[in-house]
This record gives sequence, C-alpha cells and structure tokens, in this order.
Amino acid sequence: MKRILILLLFGFSYQLLGQTTITFKQAEQEALEKHPISQQREMFERIHANEVESIQKNKLPQFNLQGQVGYFSDVVAPTDPEVAQIGLFPEIPKTQWQTYASVDYLLYDGAIKKKRLADKDADFNIKLQENEVSQFKIKESVSQIYFAALSYQEQELLIKEGVIKEIENQLKEIETLEKGGVVLPNTTDALRVEYHKAKQKLLSIQAQKKGALRVLGIWLERENEWNEFVLVRPTILNQNSTAINRPELKMYQLQSSKMDRSKDLLQTERMPKISLYALGGYGNPNPYNFFEINGDTFYQFGVRVKWSPFDYGKNKKERQITQIQKEVIDSELETFNKSLNIQISQIQSRIDQLNSLILEDHEIIKIHERKTKRSKGALDNGAVTSSEYISSLNAMVDAKLNLSNHELELLQTQYHLAMTKGLL
Repeated sequence: MKRILILLLFGFSYQLLGQTTITFKQAEQEALEKHPISQQREMFERIHANEVESIQKNKLPQFNLQGQVGYFSDVVAPTDPEVAQIGLFPEIPKTQWQTYASVDYLLYDGAIKKKRLADKDADFNIKLQENEVSQFKIKESVSQIYFAALSYQEQELLIKEGVIKEIENQLKEIETLEKGGVVLPNTTDALRVEYHKAKQKLLSIQAQKKGALRVLGIWLERENEWNEFVLVRPTILNQNSTAINRPELKMYQLQSSKMDRSKDLLQTERMPKISLYALGGYGNPNPYNFFEINGDTFYQFGVRVKWSPFDYGKNKKERQITQIQKEVIDSELETFNKSLNIQISQIQSRIDQLNSLILEDHEIIKIHERKTKRSKGALDNGAVTSSEYISSLNAMVDAKLNLSNHELELLQTQYHLAMTKGLL
C-alpha cells in the first residue's frame, strides 16, 4: 500500500511503453489551441484593420460625378414679344441637360474621425475580451473532464494494486490454511466473493475512465490516442492569493467605457462641419448663364459649412439611451461580483471541510489497519469467523479509497478555486 500511495503522490510521473503523458496545463493549452474559437482573434484583428482603414479614408477628398436631363414647363423669357423677335433675348430651350464633377475636402468635423476610431478600438477590445471569456469557459470544461478522468485513473490503480492484490494475497494464505484444515471452505469462498466484487468495481471504474478519456481526446483532437493517455496529478496550489482576475471583470469594464465613448461620439456629431469644395462641368444651357443656350462649361469653388442645430432632441435621446445601457452594464458587473464572491466562499468552505476529512481519514485508516491485523491473526487461530475478518478488511479498503478520493477532490477543489478567481 505504501508503494501505491507513492505512485499517487507523484502522479504517475513514469511513462510506460505506448503511453502518452498528459499534464493538466498541457491539456488546457492543447484544447485552446485546437478549438475554433482561438482562431477568432485573428479574424477580429482583420475586421478592425479594415474598419480603421475605412474611417481613415473619410478624411480623403471625396469625388463625385453627376448628370441630369430635364424638361421644364416654363423658362425665362421676355414679357415683350418684340424683344424676342429682334433677337435681344435668346430662346432658352425647355429641354436642358448638364453633367459635372465635384470634389469635397473636409477641413473640420469636431474631431469626429478621431472619436470614431476610438469607438472602433473599444469595439475591438470588447470582442477580444469576449473571446477571452469564451476561452475561459473552455478551460473550465477541460478542467472538469481532466480531473474526472484523473480520479478514475487513480481509483483504478488503487483498486488494482491495492485492493485486488491484497485480497489475492489473503486468498493464498486462506487457501493454504484451508488445505491444512485450519479454516473451512466457506471462509475461502467468502473471500473469493469479495475478490470478484472488487473486480466488478474495477471494471465499472475502467469504463468510466474510458468515457472521460474519450471526451478529453475530443477536446485535444486526439480521438485515436485517448486509450494511451496517462494523466499526471497537478501540484498543490498556493491558496494564499486573494487576487481575482476573471476575464468577465475586464469585459464589463470595457463595455462600460465603450458607452462613455459612444456618448462622446454622439455629442461630437452635433458639431458643425467645414469643407472645401469645387465642381465643374458642361451644360446646355449653361446653368450659370442661361444666355449660353448652345452649351458651355461652368465651374465654382469655395467653402461649405454644414450644421444641423435642431434635430427635435434625437441626439439627446440617443445619449440618454447610451447612459442607461452603461447603468445596465454596471449593474451586471455588480451582480457578477456578488455571485463570484458567494461561489468563492462556498468553494473555500469545501476546501476547509476536505482538509478536516483527510485528517480523520488517516486516523480511521490506522484504526482499521490495526483491527484487520488483529482479525487476521484471530482468523488464523480460529478465534473469529471469516465474515468478521472480511468485514474488517472491507472497512480498511473503503477507508483507503475515501482518503484517495478526498485527496484528489481537495486538489480538484483547489484548482477550481484558482480557476474561479481567474488565476489559471
């Protein structure tokens, strides 16, 4: 049994032929690297780069080509018919057309381009942090399946190397005593029943281990290798850290900050815009000189100011909506912090409970080992029945299984606490 405890302590650091050692950290990293969600970061970066480039181009001169043909029911004409007859006033055609090109160059927009870039940066950082939250959930899932498989692996070893071998050794001794007429055949049969019960338990645990390893193999994209996995018990973590680094906290903070930027952007959109403009074209008649009825070129350039001082309070309402959204996000952050603190408190209570249970497990094992030793001696001397000895042996084995389960659950709970705090 000492040899088994040493193996459990060092977490099967040895590697047998045809087996693959998988550490807890390795399982997490592989699962993240091979999950499609990890590829989204690069996609978000490409989207953000294109959005920034698009906003940057708004500062460049804007070119337009336009043309139109129209028929007018009335045109400018002299009221005196004699003026038209002597050709002092040309006859303006009712069918008119023109085509022209224009260019606009923005001089001032209240720094709206800068604030739109900041707004897109905020969106980008939120997307990245949401991706971190999704990756954190993957790590939680991998952690659960890893420790489940590790628990079955250690139970398998304890039953195989501890329980079954111990019963086999006892069977050999009892069979020898039976041949010598010291014990009855019923004693040997009773021990054989316990041996087969242990084998049944082993088969059940092996089936559960295979199921857990299959799932782990899917996470790691090693569906054909799961049967070769040997999991390593992680080291005990330092539980003194009070830091909390959950990705959700930063996500809520970024979302709240984004609302402030959006309000600032809405405010800036109310600012006047100043731009240079120029246009030139050809029309028949010349739109700037109706006396040029045979078609002529035209152009103009100058400074344009655009401002909408009145929008029926639409911009103000949008800023109010943004402020309410910020308050909702802050409320969600407060709710998350409260739930997180409750969860941490519950996990810490379980850790304290497991530490106490493990201390008691050691004392219980010592007592059962003494009882089993005395019972074995009494059985050899015919002082007790085989059922009494088997009952004592089963109690000792169950106590050792409880210790192993409690130790592994303690380790898993410590990692769960660190995971809940966002420290892994």
